[in-house]
Amino acid sequence: MKELKSLNICYKKNLHNEFDNYIRSFTNNLLEYEHHDELIEIVNKNDVHFVITKYNFELLKKIRVLNNQIQIIAILDELNNTHLLEGLELEYVKFIQKVDCINIFIEALKDCIKNLDSNKSNIINLGNDFIYDNYNKSLFKNNNIVLLTKKEILFLDFLVKNHNCSLSYEEINQNVWDGLMTQDSLRSLVKELRKKAYKELIKNVSGIGYRIDIQAQ
Repeated sequence: MKELKSLNICYKKNLHNEFDNYIRSFTNNLLEYEHHDELIEIVNKNDVHFVITKYNFELLKKIRVLNNQIQIIAILDELNNTHLLEGLELEYVKFIQKVDCINIFIEALKDCIKNLDSNKSNIINLGNDFIYDNYNKSLFKNNNIVLLTKKEILFLDFLVKNHNCSLSYEEINQNVWDGLMTQDSLRSLVKELRKKAYKELIKNVSGIGYRIDIQAQ
């Protein structure tokens, strides 16, 4: 991944064999550390773009105080709702479980690079007290996680990523459905997602498809 070559990446030594090998192969500016105080010192003295580390909420809060724009990839044994809620507070945090494959790690890097370039938060206000974390594909209302099905997550994420644009039935079929989508199945999906969020969030565009409008944040 050539985009990594010019970035300063702070990386926890011996974090994960596959991840270790990949990151060392594609970056010229790898700042490795072993202990928490080393990480704090590196971030304090260098223009760091990414921190890739084992998840520790208190440690990452200190990192965020030093730099509120650093992209963080946090590795943990098992992701739970507490981690996702803490991620809202930290911002720019992508969680990866140790059991995840190298492809998920690479996709996380790509997401972080895009956000670094756009300088936009991964935490998106959807209105009516709903918040969407587009790094970790999670929907919240008043700091409570809204449980979504896999299909609902795919659909919501596709709409949010392409917000303020009308998405056709064909585009939704290609990007959300695994197989042939019917009009009834799509309407049913929209109905259920509106119930879990609010009706006005997903707008029907007559003869075209659906859209979500998000104001500049």
